[in-house]
Amino acid sequence: MNGVTRRWLLAGVVCALCGVPAVAAAGFAARSDASRPLEADGLQPVIEVWKADRRMELRSGEEVVREFRIVLGTEPRLSKNRRGDGRTPVGHYYISDKNDNSRFRRFLGISYPNLDDAERAYGERLIDAGQWADIFFANLRHGIPPWQTPLGGRVGIHGFGGRPLVPIDWTEGCIAVSDDDIDFLYDRVGVGTPVIINQ
Repeated sequence: MNGVTRRWLLAGVVCALCGVPAVAAAGFAARSDASRPLEADGLQPVIEVWKADRRMELRSGEEVVREFRIVLGTEPRLSKNRRGDGRTPVGHYYISDKNDNSRFRRFLGISYPNLDDAERAYGERLIDAGQWADIFFANLRHGIPPWQTPLGGRVGIHGFGGRPLVPIDWTEGCIAVSDDDIDFLYDRVGVGTPVIINQ
């Protein structure tokens, strides 16, 4: 069974069991109805990252609310592939959890691995069907994906935790901003906020 067939089959099962519209489930565009701390005319905030430029934006609608300078994982040119590779992922994610008492000041978890990551890993036999399904259902629920698989996890946006602000890529795959910037961002986005990470 190929990846597309597996997705549609599993989406159909989920639809039947949960009453989810089939098109939305098959596209994996899970949405949260929770209100956001930052809204402009009812439009949801979006975080977008450009790894090559070491730049991140927080947008609300068409408005750029703030731009941030960032540092990345120790292998910044490549997309995350597996646990411990020092790479920052590339793709479409969402804020999956928030921790205001992190060793890096504050932490906004992102939903790595997503379904694209899981499909690639399943095709390369890095994960099995059960792990693929765990990632699928976590993303469908807009929850926290499992981070105990060979793909790794617990990737997010965080501060420097009082460390000196140096323009050197030093994280294990996360996106780091200044402590002032993480405070600003943390207070203005909620769980479910889209995060787009470009190469």
